[in-house]
Amino acid sequence: MGAISDLFVKQQKTRPARIPAAKGGGWVFQERGKVSKSSSALFRNWAEHSEWIRAVISIRKSQISSAAWDIVPLDPEKPVDEDAQKRIKRLFMQPSLSVDSFRSWVEPIIEDLLVLDAGVIEKERTFGGDIVALHPVDGGVVKVNALWDGSMENTPRYWWAPTQTFEVPFKNDDMVYIMANPRTYSVMGLSPLETLKMTIDAELGASQYNTRQVQQAAPDGLFDLGEGAREEQVDAFKAYWEAEVAGRGALGFLGGTKGANFIKFRDSNRDMQYDEWLKYLVRKICAVYLVSPQAIGLTFDINRSEGQVQQEMDEDQGLRPIMALGQDYFTREIVWDKSFGGRENNLAFRFTRLNVKDNMHKALYMEKALAGMPWQSINVALMDAGYPPIGDPNDPANPYNRLMANTGPGIVSIDDVPTAREVSVPQPPEPERGQSQGGDSSN
Repeated sequence: MGAISDLFVKQQKTRPARIPAAKGGGWVFQERGKVSKSSSALFRNWAEHSEWIRAVISIRKSQISSAAWDIVPLDPEKPVDEDAQKRIKRLFMQPSLSVDSFRSWVEPIIEDLLVLDAGVIEKERTFGGDIVALHPVDGGVVKVNALWDGSMENTPRYWWAPTQTFEVPFKNDDMVYIMANPRTYSVMGLSPLETLKMTIDAELGASQYNTRQVQQAAPDGLFDLGEGAREEQVDAFKAYWEAEVAGRGALGFLGGTKGANFIKFRDSNRDMQYDEWLKYLVRKICAVYLVSPQAIGLTFDINRSEGQVQQEMDEDQGLRPIMALGQDYFTREIVWDKSFGGRENNLAFRFTRLNVKDNMHKALYMEKALAGMPWQSINVALMDAGYPPIGDPNDPANPYNRLMANTGPGIVSIDDVPTAREVSVPQPPEPERGQSQGGDSSN
């Protein structure tokens, strides 16, 4: 390490420091080069109690966990390690015994990524160094080595610290730490919830106020019983109201004045334009998470065309970047792990398609690019959709493994389609029935 790093280590040995993770944002805790988020409990509380944040997280988790994936060649022109390909695919299909599928494994990781910007995975290895399981880890209790520079293979890069007095070190090869928003001035990523701090506080506060207004029997205000009301009558009416009507509202009582009336402390929800205020807050949540308001149920006066554009923007700007981030980390940290042969295995984790609409776009593109000619055999299409093939899918003589076209005379194999030269060259007329090609058939 250089002089700057040595000086930083000496400073960390003398005293712990609490430093800001971002200007105006959350905080991280740093002690002797170990950095962790100290506000993870607050972020999780927001994610659990803000319905809009919960909706965004649920949408993204389900979109990613239900997307089709595969272990494919990184370079199709080069050979792959087929044995490693099978082992890696089995591992992702059931990453550990505590989960039953890829879906139940990846969803907690995506939630931590969206809430903390810290999706953490532990690699469980055999004594020989092979990966046998992948465990999701709470990103809020993982510390990161602020001094790790990539060259310290035997130095811990992470620590699992569920309590203040207990921690377990992990080397770089034994833990995956996914960040969507890395920064040069901090080893911790920037959580979207740090950016939305003021918005979520306002949204939760407004929801609590509105809930209280609905639950209590009367709005906040002051009852004036008029000048004829004596003190004991005011007290009696107050006791009756609190016991039978008012509930827990902020309500006061006054007597001795001329005329009875009710004085409001606050305006109604309609007067405060609560609905418009809520839409404004939700728009900010959607802007930070790159989700369209329509996706979480906040509808506006839009036509069908605008709705389709919003949906495509939601996928292109919000969903696909997260999927690309995930497949890059899974490829680099897991598929290229030394137990699977490293980069030389020429394999990669890829999300093959997002949904049915993605397939439709692909089909329309290929139809236009090939001028309507077929580009998949029947067996390839069946297996791609998850159905069994017809006959042997590896037999070149099997007609269902060939490309077929629907022509005027009927369905023919591409091998039987005449070439342009054959079509352009005049063919001799077919002999009439009862005649031979050599001439007259009569005696």
